[in-house]
Parts: sequence; structure tokens; C-alpha cells
Amino acid sequence: MKLGRAALALLLLAPYVVRAVEPISLSLALAGVLTTYISYPRLYCLFAECCGQMRSLSREALQKDLDNKLFGQHLAKKVILNAVSGFLSNPKPKKPLTLSLHGWTGTGKNFASKIIAENIYEGGLNSDYVHLFVATLHFPHASNITLYKVV
Repeated sequence: MKLGRAALALLLLAPYVVRAVEPISLSLALAGVLTTYISYPRLYCLFAECCGQMRSLSREALQKDLDNKLFGQHLAKKVILNAVSGFLSNPKPKKPLTLSLHGWTGTGKNFASKIIAENIYEGGLNSDYVHLFVATLHFPHASNITLYKVV
């Protein structure tokens, strides 16, 4: 969204800039701007999602969301709350947060994942830093189990 606004502004100003500057100077200026954009993280993060842009997780907010939205899974709520808040309280974790949720169809595994993702990242499940794997969708063939383990 932010990147779209910047591109639109650049597109609107382009005719005036092109007439005023020769092609070589314009190319060098754009290369400099692009290099600055890529190399300066704070500027880059204004337009793209960065891993440092996690919401500050409030244990109480996550607990409230789990209590209000997830029913009949009191043990899962407790385990999820402890796992997520414990992981995020570690300033330098060695591994990414990984949760493996198991149960019958309709027990709320994907729904719980959505609640967790929405409490950590702005984009929720659409964030570049969230990967949701559904076994029947992503690993459909039992004969390929060894291949799935390798990849």
C-alpha cells in the first residue's frame, strides 16, 4: 500500500523530472535513490514489511483474543499462550517460533493460528513471516514422505 503511493507520486512527477534532466544524470540519480532505499533499513521498512515490525505482543491481549474467539480448547489456550509469550520474551531466540497443532477437523487449529498471527504481525496470516502448512494440502501423497522430509 505504501509502496503504491510512492510509485504513484513518482509517476505523477516523472514528466516534469524527465524534461528537466538528461537521461544519464537521471539514471545515476535514480540508482542512488534505489541504493539508499535498499541499504537504509528504516527507509526500506516504510514501504515493505520488515521482521522488526512485529507488534508488541501483550500477553493479556492474546489471552483475551483466545478466550473470546476460541471455545472448548482450554488446554490449547494455556499452552499457546505460554509458548508464544515465552518465545517473544526472549530477545535473541535461536530458532523461529514453530507450533504444531493436532486434532480432528474443525477443532480450531487454523483459527488458533490466525489469532496468534494477528497478535504478532500486522498482516496476520498474510505476513511474509508467517507460514501455515496444512498437511492434506501441502503434503498430499503418503508415498512422498521421504521427499517431504528432505525438502
